[in-house]
Amino acid sequence: MNTIDKQSVNVHKEAIEQLKAILPHLFSDEGNLDPRELELFVKKYPSSLSGKYEFNWAGKLSAKRNAYKPSRANLKPDKERSVEFDTTENLIIEGDNLEVLKLLQKSYSNKVKCIYIDPPYNTGNDFVYSDDFSEGKQAYWEKNGTTENGVKVDTNTESQGRYHSNWLNMMYPRLLLARQLLREDGVIFISIDDNEVHNLRKVLDGVFGEENFVAQIGVQLNPRGRHLDKFVAKTYEYLLLYTKNYDENEAMVGTEKEGKMLDEYNQEDEKGRFRLLGLRNRNQAFNPVTRPTLYFPIYIDTNTGKVSIEETKTYTHKVFPDTPDDIKTCWTWSKDKVTKENNNLIAKQQSKDEWRIYRKDYLHNENGIATTLPKSLWLEKELNNDYGKKAVKELFGESVMDFPKSVGLITKILCISTKEGDIVLDFFAGSGTTAQAVMELNRDDGGNRKYILVQLPEATDPNSEAHKAGYKTIADICVERARRVAERIRKEEGDKLLGNGKTLDTGFKTFKLAPSFFPENLFQPDPEKSEAENVGALNEYIEKAKKILKFEFIEEELFYEVLLKDGFELSFTREKLTKFTGNNIYRVSDSEKEAILCLDSEIKDASLKLLEEYKDSRFICLERAVDTTKKWNLKTVFGQNLWVV
Repeated sequence: MNTIDKQSVNVHKEAIEQLKAILPHLFSDEGNLDPRELELFVKKYPSSLSGKYEFNWAGKLSAKRNAYKPSRANLKPDKERSVEFDTTENLIIEGDNLEVLKLLQKSYSNKVKCIYIDPPYNTGNDFVYSDDFSEGKQAYWEKNGTTENGVKVDTNTESQGRYHSNWLNMMYPRLLLARQLLREDGVIFISIDDNEVHNLRKVLDGVFGEENFVAQIGVQLNPRGRHLDKFVAKTYEYLLLYTKNYDENEAMVGTEKEGKMLDEYNQEDEKGRFRLLGLRNRNQAFNPVTRPTLYFPIYIDTNTGKVSIEETKTYTHKVFPDTPDDIKTCWTWSKDKVTKENNNLIAKQQSKDEWRIYRKDYLHNENGIATTLPKSLWLEKELNNDYGKKAVKELFGESVMDFPKSVGLITKILCISTKEGDIVLDFFAGSGTTAQAVMELNRDDGGNRKYILVQLPEATDPNSEAHKAGYKTIADICVERARRVAERIRKEEGDKLLGNGKTLDTGFKTFKLAPSFFPENLFQPDPEKSEAENVGALNEYIEKAKKILKFEFIEEELFYEVLLKDGFELSFTREKLTKFTGNNIYRVSDSEKEAILCLDSEIKDASLKLLEEYKDSRFICLERAVDTTKKWNLKTVFGQNLWVV
């Protein structure tokens, strides 16, 4: 019999177990990692004889431990604030993003294609509250009334003495967990300005690896310049771009060529418009020494301009990839590719003795119009902050958000990093710009991208337009914006079918971070008592709680906690099995998993017999729902497919 863990996945424990399986000699007989053995394994010289470059700050170790500390919280569905709850795959989650990222680990690890976040810039006024729950400070999800009026965020001023450290301690654990959610070809974009860009680069180098840095993109967000700046009016901010694995060629895609770039395609044949590109690699770092397989002769038929890698009576003129002054370089294509793409090569005579070989680069190919690499400076007017404010005002009729990012900015990010069906995550969601960008891009290109948004219910300023309009929290604005965008798209498009035959998904499931339904997750050990005393107190607490809790009245919420912690995606589907009359039993499934589930407080005898039809399926039930005899009967039917919680 297997047991579902009632807390989120323990990332640290899993990593240690994986390391132990690969390198068991690094562990003591008691199963503990031996730091001396580890040091001897990874270093040529002991640490006492050598120094190293590292980025450190006050609280870094505690922040890392905080990332790997399992969450005891739950995600509670909020159908009233959702749109098309039962069919949508989009998610908006209200709550502390550190806890939410922990809860998403088991269900969404290695599934997210693109992360975009616009975190607080650490200007001294905007700052997400600290994660220090010591000194009696309760975790966000343990407080009462936090989602009613919103939570006040902590400010971070230079007078506190740990100005940069506080911000780094907030960002570091979230980035560690975010990386776990990315696919191998996944990417992360982070908006930031001059205040912390230098520190954020160093943190990201540590989390993702310097080798996975792609670019520090400059984005012009205020063409007129900020009038409050001193000496220089700043016009742009940054987008830091990292991949999870730089060697994954599918991490990024190019942008379609347009404007003057199209004029280069000034020739045409039966396959369409093309331009000629030299086959010789002009970078002299690539030569017969560094790329020996790309240095070989190509033979030309001087009457037709056709080429071959074999010398014949027709193909007689030999050409090497050498410069006019006889410096040896190499070709950009291998022998096999030259043979395969022979019809796309043309030789042209430059002078009496000089011939050059070109390849045809077509404007249209099997993937559509030719693309170009995105540049590291983005100047399009649609990206600036004025367009962000305009989009919000069009939806709400007033400016309910101070500095929303432009929909055009997020759309451009999605166009170069995602394709049909990809998951996009934004865990500093703000007003919900990412939700709007995903839905509108799906509408325009027929994609079926899904979004996961996480936003703290940060209280709006009582004097703000948002608060006066009835939005008590930033999370309220986020949910309402997604609802209004969805409503507008449905009004304009109706039930539009995408290229894959699916209907355009404009819905979203809303969840709130909340306390667990399992009493052992709510118990707080007393640090003044011994471990044995705390274990006894926990058991007593659980027995009392079981008599009070009535699971049958909260089946919907319990459903999501059990399945999330079992690793099901929150967009799972369920079907009630009507043949069971004494119990509520369901078949649940997501994109990868399936199970039979019963969360009733007791499983009836009549149901046990019918469950034999599903012996090849995983069966999940509450441990308190079966006595010893029924547990044995279920074990007989399901074997290792029996799971209790």
